Parts: sequence; C-alpha cells; structure tokens
Amino acid sequence: MCAFRHSKRFLIFVSLGLLFVFWIAPSAAASRPAVRIGVVLDGPWERNEEVLGYFQQEISDLLTGEFDVRFPSESMRVDGWTAAGVREALSGLLADPEVDMILALGVLGSNCACLRGDLPKPVLAPVVLDADLQGLPQKDGTSGVSNLSYTAFPNPIRRHLEVFRQIVPFRKLALLTTSYYMEALQGIRTRFPAVAREMGIGLQVIVVEDSADQALSRIDSDVDAVYLTPLLHLKPPEFDRLVQGLIEKRLPSFSLLGRSEVDKGVFAGVNGDDLFPRLARRVALNIQRILLGEEAGTLPFAFPPRERLCVNMATARAIRVWPPFSVLGEAELLHEEAAGGKRKVSLFDAVQEAVRSNLDLKEQERAVAAGAEEVKKARARLLPSLELQAAGRILDADRAEASFGAEAERKAEATAALSQTLFSEPAWAALSIEKRLQEAREFERDERRLDVVLLAATAYLDLLRAKTFERIEKENLRLTRSNLELAQVRQSIGISGPAELYRWESEIARSRQAVLKAVARREQAERALNRILHRPLTESFVTEEIDLDDPKLATSDPRLAMMVSTPWHLETFRDFLVAEGLAASVELRRVEAAIAAATRRLESARRAWWAPNLGFQAQVSRILAEGGAGKEGPSIPGFSSGLVPQADDTDWSVGFRASLPLFQGGARLAEQAQAAKELLRFETQRASLREKLEQRIQSALHRAKASFPSIGLSRDASEAARRNLDLVTDAYSRGVVSILDLLDAQNASLVADQVAANSIYDFLLDLMELERATNRFDFFLSPEDRESWFDRLDAFVAERRREGS
Repeated sequence: MCAFRHSKRFLIFVSLGLLFVFWIAPSAAASRPAVRIGVVLDGPWERNEEVLGYFQQEISDLLTGEFDVRFPSESMRVDGWTAAGVREALSGLLADPEVDMILALGVLGSNCACLRGDLPKPVLAPVVLDADLQGLPQKDGTSGVSNLSYTAFPNPIRRHLEVFRQIVPFRKLALLTTSYYMEALQGIRTRFPAVAREMGIGLQVIVVEDSADQALSRIDSDVDAVYLTPLLHLKPPEFDRLVQGLIEKRLPSFSLLGRSEVDKGVFAGVNGDDLFPRLARRVALNIQRILLGEEAGTLPFAFPPRERLCVNMATARAIRVWPPFSVLGEAELLHEEAAGGKRKVSLFDAVQEAVRSNLDLKEQERAVAAGAEEVKKARARLLPSLELQAAGRILDADRAEASFGAEAERKAEATAALSQTLFSEPAWAALSIEKRLQEAREFERDERRLDVVLLAATAYLDLLRAKTFERIEKENLRLTRSNLELAQVRQSIGISGPAELYRWESEIARSRQAVLKAVARREQAERALNRILHRPLTESFVTEEIDLDDPKLATSDPRLAMMVSTPWHLETFRDFLVAEGLAASVELRRVEAAIAAATRRLESARRAWWAPNLGFQAQVSRILAEGGAGKEGPSIPGFSSGLVPQADDTDWSVGFRASLPLFQGGARLAEQAQAAKELLRFETQRASLREKLEQRIQSALHRAKASFPSIGLSRDASEAARRNLDLVTDAYSRGVVSILDLLDAQNASLVADQVAANSIYDFLLDLMELERATNRFDFFLSPEDRESWFDRLDAFVAERRREGS
C-alpha cells in the first residue's frame, strides 16, 4: 500500500512537470525579441545560396537562445550586378518597417552601405575589397558612422601584390575587374593605379563583360601577370575559359578570392576556403553586440585574413613558371604532381618492395648463390674425374736416332685418365662442412631480409614523421602570420605599437627557417627510403598515413590489449615472445649451423689419425701418329724382325691407391686443437646471442608498452594546448593579454603538437623493433598464420595458469 502511494505521488509530480514544460516553452519563445534581417545580394551567383547559408547558420546558432532570428523571404533582394539597383534595394529595406537590420552581402551592397552616411537602422557590410582603396569611412578603427558596421582586411590588395611579386617578379599587371566595380568603387578606380605606381608596377585595367575571349583579347602583349577581382557575374564555363586562356598565354594569375579559384586553375591566391565561414562568424558576433546595445558604428572593422598562400602547380607547369623555394616551403601546393605522375606507397608496399629490390639484400642473395657452388665444388672431390689429353712433340733427329726406336722424331698421342676417390675423410668432411656453411649463408640472408624490412619500415615511418613535422612547422608559420595580422589590427585601433609588429616579423623569419629545415629533413627522408627501395633518389611518391587499426598491423587485434592489461599478463606475454623469438631466430640458426660445421671439422680432425685415403685410377693412351728418325728400332743382321717383341700403339693401366699420413710435423694435433677451440667459440657465441636476443625482445616490449599509452596522453596535451592557444589568441585580439602570453601559448602548442606526432611514430617504431626481435613481421602473415600464432599464445597462457594453480 505504501509503494502504491509513492507511485501515485511520483505520477502526479511527472504530470505537473510536463504541464509546466509545455506551458512555459511557448511562453519563453514568445518572450524572445524578434529580429528580422533583410539581405541584399549584388546579383545572381552560383555560390549565393551556399554563402548566405553560412551567415544564416552562424547568426541563428549564436542568437537563437536570446532572440527570435528571422530571414523573411520577402526581405531578400537579389539585384542584377548594377550599383543603381543595389542602392535601390538597400533604400527599400532601410525604409521597410518590417526589417530590423540589413546584411549587405556583396561587394556593391557593402560599398553602397558604407558610403551612404548615417543610417536609420543597423547595416552590416562584410564584403569589402579594400577599405583604404575604396575610401570607406574610418575612425579609430571603426566606421564612425551611425548604424554602420563593416568588415575589412588590412590593405589586402597591396599585400596580395607583394605576395604575388615574391612568387613571380612581374613588371606589368593586368587588373581584370567588372564594369559595375569600376562604376561603383570609384576609390579603387582612382587609387589602385597610384598603389601600382608606388610599387613600380605598370598597370592595364581590363573590364570583363560576359565573354572570356573578349577579355583575353584585350590583354596587352607586354603584360606578364594578371590580378583577378571577383568576377561573380561570369557563368562557370566562361570563367573556366578565362582561366584556360590565361594559361594558354602563359600568364601567371592571382585571385583575390583565393583558394576556391586557385583550385579551378588560377595560379595563386592567399585567402583560404574558410573565408566566408569566418566572415559569417564575425558578422554574427557583431549582430549580437548590436542587439545587446552597442552602437554599430563603434565596432572595429579590422578583420585578420588568415592568409594561406596556395599555388596551383598544374598551372605552374603549364605556364612554365616555377615559384622559388622560399615560397614552396610554406605554400599549400595543389596538384603538386602531374596526374598519374606519382606512385602511391604504403608502409606495406615499402617493405614488400624493399624485399624485392634492396641492393644489400640482393648482394646477400648473390653470396648464397655463390655459396651453393662451393657445395658443388666440395662434392666434386667425391665424384669420378675423367681427363682427356692430346699431345704432340718433335725431337731433334740425333736424339730420336739414339733412342733405338723408343722415341720417334715426330709423335702425336692421346690419353684418357679416370680417377675415383673410394674413401677420403677430408673430402667427406669438406662436403659436410660446406653444406653447414651454406645453411649459415642462407640464415644470414634471412637475417638480412628481416633487417631490410625493419630498415624500410623505419625509413617510411621517419618520412611520415618528417612530413608531419613539416606540416606542423608550416601551420605554425601560418599561425605566426595570422598573429602578425592581429598585431596590425591591434595597432590600427591603438592597442599596441610597432614594436609588436617587429617582434612578429622576427618570429616569422624564425618560423620560415624552421620550415626550410623541416622541408630538408623530409627530402632527406625521401632520399633514404628511395635508396632502400633501389629507386631513383629524386623520384617522388605519395605516402599513406598509418591507422593503428590497419589489419596488417598487430595493433588491430584487440586480443593483444589483454596481454598488457595486468602485470601477470605482461610477464606471461613477455616469456611467450622470448620463447617464440628464440625458436624462430635466424641469428641462432646461423650460429647453430656454424656449430654443426665446427663439430664436423673436429670429428674429421680426430679421424685423420686412422682413416686412410683410398682411390682408383685407370688410364689409356694411344699413339695417333709418328714419323722421322727413331720411328723404327735398329735391325740386327741375321735376326728376323719378328723375333723381337714390338709394343703396339695402345697403352693402358689400372691401379688402386691407399695412403695414411703417419707424421706431418704436428699439423694434425694443431688442426684438432683448433677445431675444438673454434667449436667452443661458436657455442659461447650462441649462449651470448641467446642472452642478447632475449634482452632485445624484452626491451622492445617494454618500450612499446610505454610508448603506446603516450599516444593518448600526448594527444590530450596537444588538444589542451590548442584550446589554450585559441583562448589566448582571442584575448590577444581583444587587447586583454600581451604578446608574450601569446608567444608562450603558441610555443607550448607547437611543442605539444610535435610531441603528439612523435608519440605515434615512436610507438610504431617500437612495434617494428619488437616484431624484428621476434623474427615475425605481421606484414607477411596470412590470416591462418596469425590465428596459429594466437593459438600458441592461448596455449602458453593456459599452461602458465596451470603451473600457477
């Protein structure tokens, strides 16, 4: 009964809570002030919806908790790329009582709003090409105009030209712009040529209408570079034709919009893909400040651009313009290699190719092949030997005459000789010893193969580490440039002086040096890997990052995690690896083959005291021709020639041979003693090698055990340092902290990133060393072999449990 009362009370509370929620939610929504934002777009553009989406999303996400933000469709104005039309649309929204504030989302709209004077309602103008060149109002880093908040990079066009000239030293520049920019942005029309003259640059202004070919035909023959303002009115095929035409003219081009157009074939740019999302975030923050009571005209307009130089290397190859190393070292390079020009190499590919092609391994394979011939040579002493010989000679006549027919003056004969060893202990011992030595050569080749696999894996991981460090140093350089831009903004609004700019410029120089060193280390690592793979040292290739969950790596199997989860499991796993490693060790097998050879040599030295050498020989000779003096023996008067026996032209013999050395001056005693000492040396070497291998396996295991948890810890540290850097950077931009605080945070983040990168590769290198120590690389194991290995591991663990129970 008590339980029932409690349940009933609980249901009442839940019902009241739900009623409260359903009643309060609409009330809260209704209590939020409605903010209706009108939008003015310069004209139709393929990315209008995308860019507007960034702004709507950022504004809604930031303000939804405080305000009811709306973008009424009837308050959306899309003009036709005319200044007059944009002014009319802006005037209509300013007069519309159903619109609370206006977003002028275009170059024309932003320019018209900024030059209109005091405004009756807040207007945000985020798309400004160059505030100085456009002659926009400025007062202490703000617009100084009631209800006007605009956003602008500090001197972007001048900066773009400076960067462009660092890449390509041009003398005359073609500025590709539009008629509506020339009409509406009169400040740029009058001031841009002055900036070009100050920089020593000749200028041709070309108005791009709807035809790319028409614009291309207007470019003077002495123009050697092109600067593209946003040509948003061009349809995509026409823009592509324009870019292709510039390439055909071999003219380097620079895009004000940046990477989005560089990816389409423009030679270079500095604005990244995040330009519009960052502008949207800044506008959302400004709207929030305005709604919370700040005057729009008092908001700072300076906006750090976060420049990131981007170069299209496919275009560079096509126009035969090559950026200097100082630029290549820090720029993002698109299409760095011609399509299909780079081979892709994974860690597995690298070790496989090293096994196939490494010259050190091939040299060892040649040694094995040569050793096989030594075995054949040793066996030859036990096989029959057949020799054919032909000889001819001429003697002086008087000597032949005096031989009484034994030696003719001219004689030619042929001989065949056969010999066969019936028993020879040294010969049999030599064959047996050479076989063991050949086994040792083969094990040495296998040892070299494992070393080459480790060498290739280490070189590959070192390359990945070098590339990661290069990326980190480049990101640090870009961050330093961004901080310089923040310092410029701080100076423009009076927070800091020029000393901070000089400090950041010094940091940029130091960071550029670090980038160059990182590039050199990466190139050295590439050369080292190419040498191991027997590739041309300068050949380029694409690497693949390594995932610890890759099935080819031991780390992908969760069963290994259990073996290092407790001290008992770790000790058991260590003993298992030692047992497996010693059983599979090619180093031990090589020494054991040498021990077998030394044992046979000692046995042969002992048998030499009593074992004879037995052999068989046979020979047949035939006189082929003879003539001259001495051919016939002397004749004796009164005797018939038939009474004296005459040898025919064929001679043969068969014989057996047996020998047993009785005394050789102590050589046999010395040989026996030497063989015994050699055997003892190899046995000592085996014992020492077992200790070294056991130590190597255990040390590698403990290093891997320590380096694996470091991955997560260093990543946490890196993420914390990055968050701290973001906070300090934001505080620095608002003038809350000093440059020293930001430098400390940036250096801490840099070091943390490097440590995090190191931890991954340190672990993988430790893993490769462990696999080498156990003579077992997972690259070459089939699923069946891996399961068999785990079966042995399970059996070993089970046996240990039984022993411990």
